[in-house]
Amino acid sequence: MDLNSLLLRDYKNVTLKNIDAFRNKWASALGFTPKNSHILASYRDLVKTGSMPKTAWLDHYLMTRRVRSQSGVTPFAVMTGPFTCPGQCTFCPLEVGMPRSYLSDEPAAQRALSVNFDPFLQVKNRLQQLSETGHSVDKIELIVVGGTFSAYPKQYKIDFFLGIYNAINGSMAKDIPTAQAFNETAKRRIVGISIETRPDWLDESEIRLLRWLGVTRLQIGIQALDGKILKRVQRGHSIRPIAKATRDVKNAGFKVCYHYMPNLPGSNPAKDVAMAKTMYLDPRFKPDTVKIYPTQIIPKTILFRQWERGEFNTYNDSTLMKVLTRIKLITPPYCRIDRLVRDISKKWVADGTHHTNMRQTIQARLKSLGKICHCVRCREIKGERYDEIPSLRVLDIATNGGMEKFISFETDQHLYSLLRLRLPNRRQIMIFSELNGAAIIREVHTYGVVADIDTVSTDKTQHQGLGKKMIAKAEEIAKTAGYPKIAVISAIGTREYYKKLGYGREGTYMTKLF
Repeated sequence: MDLNSLLLRDYKNVTLKNIDAFRNKWASALGFTPKNSHILASYRDLVKTGSMPKTAWLDHYLMTRRVRSQSGVTPFAVMTGPFTCPGQCTFCPLEVGMPRSYLSDEPAAQRALSVNFDPFLQVKNRLQQLSETGHSVDKIELIVVGGTFSAYPKQYKIDFFLGIYNAINGSMAKDIPTAQAFNETAKRRIVGISIETRPDWLDESEIRLLRWLGVTRLQIGIQALDGKILKRVQRGHSIRPIAKATRDVKNAGFKVCYHYMPNLPGSNPAKDVAMAKTMYLDPRFKPDTVKIYPTQIIPKTILFRQWERGEFNTYNDSTLMKVLTRIKLITPPYCRIDRLVRDISKKWVADGTHHTNMRQTIQARLKSLGKICHCVRCREIKGERYDEIPSLRVLDIATNGGMEKFISFETDQHLYSLLRLRLPNRRQIMIFSELNGAAIIREVHTYGVVADIDTVSTDKTQHQGLGKKMIAKAEEIAKTAGYPKIAVISAIGTREYYKKLGYGREGTYMTKLF
């Protein structure tokens, strides 16, 4: 018998408590132990043909790594090929055949290497893997990794993105505009794209290119907010480019993620926390999200040789945990901590933490102390049911170049959705003429398990109308403040959504006049 027949025979008796017993029973008949992905494929076949009813607990149980799609979208990484990096940072690994700062046994790197960094095949294979393990791939957030994307040749960047679009669309467009037009109404839509870069490479021409490619979020490696530390690690830029790039890209509507590294040479625990406070409180900075990567010593780096000579030592885990705990506790509610420690294989780490699940350890410690982290990620509703009544709240955030409004639906325990509205100083001449005089919606995001496009849900936070209500509030705020126009840095796959709300295409943005 095949697995479809076995599941059809037994499904009425299968429960959450005994499914593993049935799995072993099926293994005897099949000659192998079926994985969740195998059972999921059979289950979907039977539901599709009407032979078996859709079962909520089974859907939930069979999904691999459920947390992956509990932030409202399904994200995954695509890696660019090896290329010369403009930086000479002392801490950065340089493995032959890999993009700068990445190692070959990291998950995204392994997938990229297996197809020689081909963007089309990376995306195609990843979509198949995610679908087979139960994740919706209707709303995709792409994370392009590989170091300083801005330093790659222009044509490589264009070709790389065309491969991505074609794989998601399941078609072979000849250019970026054609591929983007297809994705606007495709079954699988791109709701966000981020790239990694350096602040000193974000000039006007690069910002224009990134918008044309469809990028909506920038991961900017700042590493530290101390000029002496940046100089000591040979970063190649000062604090000023960080502030300028942050202002310019926010005024272009991009979401901003900082990469921050505690425990760099020249720092100490108190300074690490002080720099984090500056990052969160100084109007020149204030990222929307942050990835915190404590320093780890990787062989064959300049920092490794300094460590060998006794010129530098990393914190022990106890000290590092105290530093990260203090940083979590001062993280403001408008910021999301995407990562707390980089997941590098132990074989690469000569010194520094091997504690890759430190976030969970810190969360448990905070809970035991009766304290909580207020960052976006810690408050997301995730996979819980929509059974509360969240209230609409507005938080003012003073930033360089304009005022930000963090609009959200939340309760005291959970964050359901958020909108980031920027009110630029109107005397500024913007990089994009279509943004002159406009308020800018930089992000709209509803959390919870991904709901398929064009569906209505009664118990999921998505498709409850929260986004529309926040957009209406943003329009009200902008209009009251005297802005004649509002613009959205819409991802390609969300343009149709904004069209239904009265927005029209203007350049690479969706805009509306009041």
